[in-house]
Amino acid sequence: MPKTILITGSSRGIGGATARLAHKRGYQVIVHGKTDSDELNNIHNELSGSIKTFFDVRDKKEVESAINKVLQQVGNIEILVNNAGIARNFVKNINEVSDENAIEEWEVNVLGIIHCVQAVVPNMLEQGHGSIVNIASIKGYPEMATMSTFTYSATKSAVMSITKSLAKEYSPKGVRVNAVAPGYTETEVVKSWDPKARERVDNGILLNRLASPTEIAKSVMFLASDDASYITGTVLLADGGYMLKGK
Repeated sequence: MPKTILITGSSRGIGGATARLAHKRGYQVIVHGKTDSDELNNIHNELSGSIKTFFDVRDKKEVESAINKVLQQVGNIEILVNNAGIARNFVKNINEVSDENAIEEWEVNVLGIIHCVQAVVPNMLEQGHGSIVNIASIKGYPEMATMSTFTYSATKSAVMSITKSLAKEYSPKGVRVNAVAPGYTETEVVKSWDPKARERVDNGILLNRLASPTEIAKSVMFLASDDASYITGTVLLADGGYMLKGK
């Protein structure tokens, strides 16, 4: 029987690429979006045999209800990829920080992971095995934090921390927990960049280019799979050498 994988925020970007790669590799894929959007339906229709679910990761009761419905349908969820995330505060100084935006980032990026783990991990513990992969960010490393992504960086540092906390708790019980910290990646947001900003970023990467979403998805699927059976509590940096170049 193929393993079942739930990928939050999988209607586009890294989540969408992960869903496509998992489907290609024979997994039973559960695609997720905040709402029943056209984007979610498009990838659901694209990936034959996939299952669709939608819920707001910020709402604990909504998460629990939706995932319970999915579990009734599929039986077990062997892999959870916590990809849903947002960035809202882009500021030049601390006085520009919006409390509302900061709270939304925290609720989605941190509480969202906690809510999904709360809903899925009992099933994994019952099975006696499972794999959780959280999507952090290069911005979560203290040396990479900047004022421009002040509050977002804090949430991604928290993702790294809770990954290790969860690994300590659940790895002895058969559930591995890891994270991927992507560097700059070719997502929809990048298309709106100023060309000079794009050039600066490219020049700051040892590989001289941004990652494709599929390249990040391969890192995610490695940690999710049995190929990483002896890896837990790890944050895998996938940045093309950006941090090493010292930018």
